[in-house]
Amino acid sequence: MFLDDLKYAAVEKCGLKPDRPILVGVSGGVDSLGLMFGLEILGFQLKIAHLDHSLRTASREDADFIEDFAASRDLAFVRKRVDVGRAAEAAGQSIEEAARHVRYKFLFEEARKIGAQAVAVGHHADDQVETVLMHFLRGSALPGLTGMAYKNIIPLWDSSIPLVRPLLGIWRIEIEAFLEELGVEARIDQTNQDVTYFRNKLRLELIPELENYNPQIRELIWRMSEVLREEDWFLDEQTQTAWKDCLVIQNHNRIILNIARLTKQPIALQRRLLRFAVSLIRPDLRDVGYDAVERGLAFANDTSQNGEIDFIARLNLAKIDDTLIIKTWGSDLPDWDLPLLRSADSELILNLQKAALLRHGWSLQARLITEVKPGDLDKASTLDSNEAWLDFDLLEMPLMVRGRQPGDRWQPLGMPDHTQKIKDFFINEKIPVHVRDLWPLVYSGDEIAWVAGLRPSEVFKITSSTQKILHLKLVRKIAG
Repeated sequence: MFLDDLKYAAVEKCGLKPDRPILVGVSGGVDSLGLMFGLEILGFQLKIAHLDHSLRTASREDADFIEDFAASRDLAFVRKRVDVGRAAEAAGQSIEEAARHVRYKFLFEEARKIGAQAVAVGHHADDQVETVLMHFLRGSALPGLTGMAYKNIIPLWDSSIPLVRPLLGIWRIEIEAFLEELGVEARIDQTNQDVTYFRNKLRLELIPELENYNPQIRELIWRMSEVLREEDWFLDEQTQTAWKDCLVIQNHNRIILNIARLTKQPIALQRRLLRFAVSLIRPDLRDVGYDAVERGLAFANDTSQNGEIDFIARLNLAKIDDTLIIKTWGSDLPDWDLPLLRSADSELILNLQKAALLRHGWSLQARLITEVKPGDLDKASTLDSNEAWLDFDLLEMPLMVRGRQPGDRWQPLGMPDHTQKIKDFFINEKIPVHVRDLWPLVYSGDEIAWVAGLRPSEVFKITSSTQKILHLKLVRKIAG
């Protein structure tokens, strides 16, 4: 019965093939030994890997024990010893989290070396129950209550080799019976009795107490996780459809979503979309708490709130115009390839011989028009926003290009009677706050002659008496 169930799970649930190698993580306990012997008897190609966590005095003996078993079955074997206590202290992690990190790092490194089709571990049905309970007590959303998957890709460890758990539908008591039939005695890890570890406390104290209320509690929780997984798969399909509709830009440290499309989604999908965005940037983050998600959605849905807020796990949320941005602390807010100054303190010369170089391949160029035609006055008002015509004789050359200065005022074209703060002009033009100091302003002396790409000044506009026109233009050279 055990071998039949294992074969079904290995082939149908985990997609394992008998003609390609599998790296099996073996600790020496009942579960991993049962997995090793079961897969080997079923004819799968195996390599056995063991990580010695250096947490117990008998840990070297455990590694020797597994190596001997592997040799007796003529199975390839690899071992490694890591001081997990020191690793946990260095990374600021709990012992459990550090042990998990170094274990999977080792397993996937070895899997890549042999071209393994998968990394197989011995999590079984009892482990699934404990995992679901742990997530429940932490206030997990639906994905957490589905527990562990039979097969999944974890990008943190590898983008193509899956982690598989063929024993996930098999109870520990069945594995013990299988090993007993083989005459195999597993190693005993005394740390599994230490209730200072959260999982052990659940196994040894909480679950037995729950069985006093319902003797079938393990089976009920396991069955619930299976039902919820199917529902989660359905919602995942809805989430991916909504993701394609909402996504604007995605890279390794920043995701930009269309905020109007995001906030029109049902609230359940909004939560999943936000969690999904976090998972893409922080694949190592195992729990995205309720409070963080609700704070993020409140920020996204509040039309009166803009700017940037701290979100979770060294991530920020920002709202700019019609977008919601999820980004790492160290990454810049997007500038959408705008023609901006390279830095806020840049000061560039612009004349007929020298263009002013900006970001993203943009430059500001000046050309003199000495032959003014009768229709040029009308043509000036129809120029593209990346061009401006100014009365050359009114300008103080060379022109300077720099960012806004404190207290700057100017006269935008069409405002002949009074001046305006450049700050108010940027607000009216809906220029994002984080790029305002980088926006190139063309100065003639102390006067702003052109807010590049937006509007020229009333002071330097061409008139019927203009003799020479200075043609300013934003030009972009695309690399490659």
